[in-house]
Amino acid sequence: MENIFQERLKQAIKESGLSQAEVSKRSGISRGSITDYLKGRYEAKQDKVYDLAKVLGVRSEWLMGYNVAKKDITAPTTIQVSTIPVLSKVSAGMPIYSEQNIVDYIYLPADEVRPGKEVFGLIVSGDSMNKEFKENDIVIIEKDSIVENGEMGVVMVNGYNATLKQIKYVNDSIVLMPQSDNPEHDPQIYNNQDEVCIIGKVIGMHRKF
Repeated sequence: MENIFQERLKQAIKESGLSQAEVSKRSGISRGSITDYLKGRYEAKQDKVYDLAKVLGVRSEWLMGYNVAKKDITAPTTIQVSTIPVLSKVSAGMPIYSEQNIVDYIYLPADEVRPGKEVFGLIVSGDSMNKEFKENDIVIIEKDSIVENGEMGVVMVNGYNATLKQIKYVNDSIVLMPQSDNPEHDPQIYNNQDEVCIIGKVIGMHRKF
């Protein structure tokens, strides 16, 4: 039988529309710990409950099982939002935010966008990353020339349209790793003889239901 914290955490995550990975990233709590909470192996400590409640938009007291309102409705708040352009692709030889590239806009809470950083959405096409993203998901990309080892990012190689992959560095080579159930997708290895341009790194995901 589920405990109250376990039950309410499942409910809050489902209603938030966030994936477990997104909850982990935004709260700073490991995916393993969140899995343990959801399976009822143990309950989160109070500071972790507070972090989860903040991300999920519920009261921490409710999440802990107290008989209180799920959300604080006594003081309405105004949330500042950022308008994020959504692209169908990132093309070589064309500015990222050109009119031809922008197909839609989404809106994110302003505090999720780091000051001074350019952010855009990119529609996922194909199945080379289907362990992480579904077809037509929108990945949120923070434009940057640096992506850390093991992070997911958008890379343009030898002037072709950009590709979304997990990025790894091995000696002097950069390896673009698919995350796919399809065995046809192999790692792509490039070295200093190739023109590799990092466009940005994945900081989130938006899924339409």
